[in-house]
Amino acid sequence: LLKAIDYGQGIGEEDQSLATKQRVWALDPIDGTKGFLRGREHGGQYCIALALIEDGEPVVSVLGCPNLPLPSTESTKAIPYGAWSENEVKNDAATGSSNGLFSSSRGCLFVAVRGGGSYEIPLHVLEKYLLEQSSPESASANLPWKRLHVTDNDGTAKAKHEATFCLGVERGFSDPKGTVLKIAQVIHGPDALIVDDDGIKDIKNSIRMDGQGKYGLLARGDAEYFLRLPKDGYVDFIWDVAAGYLCLKEAGGKMSDSFGRRLDFSDIGKERNAKLPDCVEGIFGSNGGMFHDALVNAYAEVNGCED
Repeated sequence: LLKAIDYGQGIGEEDQSLATKQRVWALDPIDGTKGFLRGREHGGQYCIALALIEDGEPVVSVLGCPNLPLPSTESTKAIPYGAWSENEVKNDAATGSSNGLFSSSRGCLFVAVRGGGSYEIPLHVLEKYLLEQSSPESASANLPWKRLHVTDNDGTAKAKHEATFCLGVERGFSDPKGTVLKIAQVIHGPDALIVDDDGIKDIKNSIRMDGQGKYGLLARGDAEYFLRLPKDGYVDFIWDVAAGYLCLKEAGGKMSDSFGRRLDFSDIGKERNAKLPDCVEGIFGSNGGMFHDALVNAYAEVNGCED
């Protein structure tokens, strides 16, 4: 672990030019704390988010999501998203840890490298390989990594008004003014919203979950829109964004601030206190192209009406 931390500053590199690069690790050990506290059987989502930032740009990222459903499994259709079915709870109670730490239907690891793509592997597969091999290095070449690609962003696979929103659970934090709901109405039309049994409005075609695993869902094509518009004056820390940023970008997606400007991960030292610039009022992620344009344009329209 200490050697890996030193690598962030290029210590021990044969090529000493690497030691001159400004490297910093950004780690969030439990990203999505409230999802962690909600508990796994209730679909609580969280992840371990790690990114290596080099000269102000994320170059390596890892998202470990222990409770995230694997693609096309039963829990991806559950409400709330990822909630365990009765059968899954019974099977887990019956088998315990005899079949390993991770379920065959949930638990994902996302890895992205700048210029090298974004990948996913089920945690139970990774666990099996590591236990069977004499060393992690010998196993790595044979692991069945799946390269990720966002939903095609030219409208051929899905239209903008059919795209799925992937949003945070805590609306009082990620959308205190209800702006995201208004954006959804601009993009999806007047029938975009539903009202639940408690009289609370929400987006009809949406997934709500905690943590940066949301970016993994966009990267693998399970959703197309992500928005985070916190209260006035709040600015995200880099560890809340950097790992997911690269995972989405390398899958062909896009992340920007709410005005469509690229995110700036440079100069994150003492003056910025490891935060994004003060001008970042919100974070938008998407599968890119016309879909990202739709988010930015809808925000400008809604923001103009609110002003």
